Amino acid sequence: MEAYATVTAAAVTTTVNVETLILSSETVQVISTVPTTTTVTGTVYTTLQQPYATSNPLVTNSIISSSATEPLPTDSSTMATSSAAAESSVDSAATIDMFKAVATDAPPSLFPTLAAHPAQPTGFSAAILKNSTIPTNNFYTNLYLDSRDQPAYPYPYSVWWNQGTGNDYGLGISQTSSSQFTFGPDSSADPVEYFISPVGIRSLSFSASEFDSSMTMNLTDPLEMSVNINMAPSTSKYGSGKSLVIPLVQGTGFITGIYKNLTPVFNSLVSYTSLTLATSPRSKVVKYVAKLSDGTSWGIYATLPDSSQKFSLTLTNSTSITASASVNNVVVQIGKIVSGQDTAYDNHAGMYATKATVSGTASSGKGNVKITWSTKGSNNANALLLFALPHHVSSFDSTTSGKALGFTLDALTKGVATAYSTSSFSIVETLPSIDFAPWTSISGKSANYTSSALGLITKAAVSEVQQDVVSMVNIDSMYGSGKILGKFALICYTAHSILGNTAVTNLCLKNLKKAFAIFSSNSQIYPLYYDKTYKGLISSGSLKTGDSLTDYGNSYYNDHHFHYGYHIHAAAVIGYVDSALGGTWVKDNKDYVNFLVRDVANPSHDDTHFPVSRSFSWFHGHSWAKGLFVAADGKDQESSSEDYHHAYGIKLWGSVVGDKSMESRGAMMLAMMKRSMNDYYLMANNNTIQPSNFIGNKVCGIMFENKADHTTFFGTNLEYIQGIHMLPLTPISSYIRTPTFVKEEWESKLSSLAPTLTDGWKGILYGNLGLTDPSSAYEFFTSSSFSSSYLDGGASLTWYLAYLAGML
Repeated sequence: MEAYATVTAAAVTTTVNVETLILSSETVQVISTVPTTTTVTGTVYTTLQQPYATSNPLVTNSIISSSATEPLPTDSSTMATSSAAAESSVDSAATIDMFKAVATDAPPSLFPTLAAHPAQPTGFSAAILKNSTIPTNNFYTNLYLDSRDQPAYPYPYSVWWNQGTGNDYGLGISQTSSSQFTFGPDSSADPVEYFISPVGIRSLSFSASEFDSSMTMNLTDPLEMSVNINMAPSTSKYGSGKSLVIPLVQGTGFITGIYKNLTPVFNSLVSYTSLTLATSPRSKVVKYVAKLSDGTSWGIYATLPDSSQKFSLTLTNSTSITASASVNNVVVQIGKIVSGQDTAYDNHAGMYATKATVSGTASSGKGNVKITWSTKGSNNANALLLFALPHHVSSFDSTTSGKALGFTLDALTKGVATAYSTSSFSIVETLPSIDFAPWTSISGKSANYTSSALGLITKAAVSEVQQDVVSMVNIDSMYGSGKILGKFALICYTAHSILGNTAVTNLCLKNLKKAFAIFSSNSQIYPLYYDKTYKGLISSGSLKTGDSLTDYGNSYYNDHHFHYGYHIHAAAVIGYVDSALGGTWVKDNKDYVNFLVRDVANPSHDDTHFPVSRSFSWFHGHSWAKGLFVAADGKDQESSSEDYHHAYGIKLWGSVVGDKSMESRGAMMLAMMKRSMNDYYLMANNNTIQPSNFIGNKVCGIMFENKADHTTFFGTNLEYIQGIHMLPLTPISSYIRTPTFVKEEWESKLSSLAPTLTDGWKGILYGNLGLTDPSSAYEFFTSSSFSSSYLDGGASLTWYLAYLAGML
């Protein structure tokens, strides 16, 4: 990791010549430039995805006449002492449970109830649907939607319900190496546009001689990192009591199946070259090694319940291995054996994972997250064989690090996964204390608001505060409205905390509260419903239009962390400013905002009204944006920046409401994202994790579980692909996007493109340039040729100037 010097917050006292601004009834006009001398003290801390949609995610900016807003009164002392941004309470020495429930109450009647979602899950019993929370954005959604034959991705494997391909019925298993990747569309290009792992290579499958086209596959125990697959033959042919139960859990070195009164069969689409009965690693464990025509070797380990049970396999032909008889309560584990590592697999056979859960604490500025795998059975190692992703390995504590086994398997779109002998991962991070104030990771920068800069910021704020935020947010999109709320929230923050301008602050805050009230009263064009099927707050847009892609698929759980993240962040800023002014807005709106947090990031199973961590994967270290849509390449996410923006909003909201658990959890998410984003999404020249012929793209574009593609869902323009990983620009941007990376991306991809643009993407690119070269970015936004058309509807000139001027 790049080391950053910490620079203490600096108080700035500047004498400012402020233009006296008087408003006409229609527009903002500069009537005179009589200087008024004021002393300003301020503090600055230094040291879309729009999946499945074709529209550009930029929201149109508009200036509405002031007849729709309250005129800004003339204030002869427009600059007063600003409030310093609060230091993060995460630094407290007290130990904080990061996974304490936000709340446990049921959603109120404010949200109409949707009894049955249009995309009903298949394979869950009525009791499970009623009593469980079914994750919508995690690795096994394909197993309960539509035809249910697309893969689930429990890294480092992929599995799928094989419903008769090659006359085989059961669970297909694949583990592909990087040598099998397809690079395209021109494989000789550098960088290539995409790389993808082949799907459907059935190296082995869990099956039974009793399985045929009438077999069933049901699911139980749906959790954030695991689910149980229950396969059974037709009861009309074989009666009940026969089943194959497969606990599917992230990160495990074996795929495990428990056979009950069935005759095991293991088929291969690749084809077998040999089957060898090997030396048993321990009592009651039978070991076979199957070699395939692609040169790979797979271990098949059977753990017997007692000495009376027998287990014998025969290679019946090149594609099928069959047991000699029906078995009962026999645990079979299948794993791809890394060459020379038979002993490691032997030592871990016999114990298997049933689920994985996450817990964690924060203390003294450090966060410790523990992923714990629950187990059954026993083995020689007294631990599981687990595979950790690169961002895990670099953040493990010394105890977990010491349990590495020294070998790896390729991990699809995340480099290589490293083998460990353990039943838990202990992840330690330093928690960011970045709050509301402009912040940069550029070494040596400190607050430096000149009188000229403060004058320009004031002029921009006075102008932009006249826009009719109430009308602007009253649109048919939670995403679009969220961006606008965020824009005006940062104007309010700037007016209060940087300019100390009482008049602008009061007007901005009053209008922004009115705008937010549209949503807190759930009276927007498409109100939110509480969906009882998947237990979440969804836009009613698709319910009313019949189009699953309305508002980017929000009704089908696409992008909730993007959409609600903007609203949560805006609420945090409103609450911060209002509380500083003695208001009660936080108290009045806490429950509503907390419901948004609970939908996207419920931390606890104590809260039964929402699934745990719908969006953010504590295993992958980032979120998945795709909801209830089937895809062969699994879950995906496009906008890394809107992902970490939602975690930033959660951290800030936690600080505003005094929920230290939420605040520290948001900070821990950010710390993990900093690591995972720079491993997988944001590729500096020295990146060694992604393929060498792909890192020249600088950003991955869209990250799938099985593919990385340098493109977007809404177009292939380079500014779209790079820019969707930049917006919105906030203090947390510089924490994730290092100056080195931003400089490399600008020089290799954007320096010649940015000057040619004429829309809001131009402002996004130049704003991002400020993360490495604030002077050039500031010069762009203060140029006489600057046009308001360069502003994305979710951005303001006020904030760009305030952010950049603080680090010149």
